[in-house]
This record gives sequence, C-alpha cells and structure tokens, in this order.
Amino acid sequence: MTQGIMATFTVDQILQAVRTHLAPRTVVTLATSHRDEPWAATAFYVARGHDLYVCQSKRARTLAHMLANPRTAFAVDDRRADAWLQGMGAASVIRGDEEAWARGALQHAAPEFTHHFTNSEYPVLIIRVDELTFVDRSGGIYPRQHLLLQDGVWRFAG
Repeated sequence: MTQGIMATFTVDQILQAVRTHLAPRTVVTLATSHRDEPWAATAFYVARGHDLYVCQSKRARTLAHMLANPRTAFAVDDRRADAWLQGMGAASVIRGDEEAWARGALQHAAPEFTHHFTNSEYPVLIIRVDELTFVDRSGGIYPRQHLLLQDGVWRFAG
C-alpha cells in the first residue's frame, strides 16, 4: 500500500484480520482490576473466533481479579508498532466440553506448560470479547480501527 493512502475496510474484513492476527500467537497481556488494584500479567491463550481462552493458577492475582471483576482488557502484539490488537471482554470460568477443548488447545499452543493446563485445580476462563482496537500497517489497516459488539453485531465505534 502506498504511504498516505488509506484503504476503507468493512467490519467483516477487520474481524477476519483480527482472527488472522490471533491465530499464530499464543501470548496475551491481561489487564485486570479489583478494589483500586490494577494488575497486568502475561498468559498463554488460544482463540476461538474473537474470544480468548486462558488457564490461571488457583493462587494467581489475575484469577482473583477476573473472578471478582470479570471485565478484562488484553493486548496481543509482537512488541512492534506494525500490528497490534487491544480488546476487552467479560471473563468467566468454563466447564464441560468447552473446557476440555480449551485445555487441549492450550497444551498444543504451549506444550511446555502441559502440567499447568491439565491441572483441574487451575480453572480455564473464556474472555468473551466485546470491544476491539486493531492496527495492521502491513495489511493497510491504519489508522487503528475500533469495533464494538452490540446486540450480537460487531460495529465500528463512534
């Protein structure tokens, strides 16, 4: 793309680019807060659609925050300005088939932490994403695009 020319993207094109951004990556920075105590921590994740799945130690401050205040922010990037994703959503513990899928996917994403992901005392949480901000300069998505999920439909914010 020629510098100075901005392309126009549809919501669906942005969402596809977000899924493409999430797929090869496995590390997320989570931001939580409870009782005026903000906290940031890195974690392994897997994505299904736009939602993220993480597994947290039962003693982790991040887990305590997510259980007390489910509103969780996150960032997925390569520590470069070329492409980055920020988002927010509501975290909740999952069980059953969805939990089994997430544990297996997490083991595949980070096999060195299999002992963590197979420990039933470490809950798996889904972050049901409802807000995204995304940039992918090499893909022409710039300036940043801000999307909100409202009534089950993704829309541009503003």
